[in-house]
Amino acid sequence: MKYKKGISGFTLIEAITSSVILLFIVITIYTMIIETESTHVSEENKVDMNQAARAIDIILCENIRNAGSVLTLLRTPPFLHATPPFTGIYPLNNDDFPDGIILTSGDQTAVTKVTGGGFTPGDTLLNLEDSVTNLDGTGALWGKNDVGIIVKTSGYYVFKITGDVSMGDTTLTIRTTPVYYSGLLNVPGKYTDNSLTHLGSLGNTGTYSDGSPIIRLNYFNIFTVKSEDDGSKTLTLTTDTEGVADILADGNETTTRAVPIIPNIADLQFEYITKDDPAEFWASTSTSGTSHPDPCATPGSTDCTDFIQNFTNRNISSIRVYALMRTEDKHKRENIDEGAVGQAFNKPRMGDVAAAILAAGRFHYTYLTYEVFIRNYDIVY
Repeated sequence: MKYKKGISGFTLIEAITSSVILLFIVITIYTMIIETESTHVSEENKVDMNQAARAIDIILCENIRNAGSVLTLLRTPPFLHATPPFTGIYPLNNDDFPDGIILTSGDQTAVTKVTGGGFTPGDTLLNLEDSVTNLDGTGALWGKNDVGIIVKTSGYYVFKITGDVSMGDTTLTIRTTPVYYSGLLNVPGKYTDNSLTHLGSLGNTGTYSDGSPIIRLNYFNIFTVKSEDDGSKTLTLTTDTEGVADILADGNETTTRAVPIIPNIADLQFEYITKDDPAEFWASTSTSGTSHPDPCATPGSTDCTDFIQNFTNRNISSIRVYALMRTEDKHKRENIDEGAVGQAFNKPRMGDVAAAILAAGRFHYTYLTYEVFIRNYDIVY
């Protein structure tokens, strides 16, 4: 076979040069793809954090801001010389777990009392001293599916109306299972309603005698945090426990119990500030004023009793909300077995929880703080 003269292939230097150039182009394109994806993930994290911050402000903080019109009941005769058990805000502070809170707001126009021989939890009929007619006589103050609260010195009971209500009625048909009663909440190792310790009995015990105050509620909300199987935590909202003590137990996540609202909660803490001068900081490690870290770590202790007492005398001026959110970095998840990657996060002091360092890993954290002033309604009944 003969070869034509003057025709030759690539030299070794040309081949190496071409390969280097091609490799450089591939690396550049790959780097751009990685950076673009990383930027996209980062922007997704920012969007998630912004949405979580808005949700906490709109859902949780707005509830706190509007809570407390049940304080109206402090002026009712049965409470003039007694310690009321509930005023619209009830703390569920914890040791080594995110805090929770019970919040409710009452309708100042729908306040009455028990009559007709009293009310015993489990009864299906509730007799009212006053009719359920608007002041202008145009309609009923109460309606089917409304929620109301009955209060006595040793507890409170939240009920739900199941029957139709007409103008002028003085009897309500209610559900046998309560929306909630004082001392009910009992999630082992996480949440305890200390009103049982404070009041001496559960809210479903004994009869609510004639004269016990009743008020229709605009809302009744319990905010707690649920641990997920993947190790994350979710802020939940419960509007109706249906008499279930552990609302976070598996199988109790229904449309009315522990509904998830905000995922990826790393920690949530509340701090309560009094109107005293100087102010006291309850459930706090604050160095200013008089601070009471973890006042209910021992139910029944003096600090715990005093802590609950501060919620029954209109003494709370504001509540500070500390929230630590987290998002997962998908790139770091792949390398987690190779050791810690990324940067450690310096978690600040949050309420009664001391500052800490969260080890480097596959999570990004965002720290949010709010201070919410309470609208303590002052309606005399």
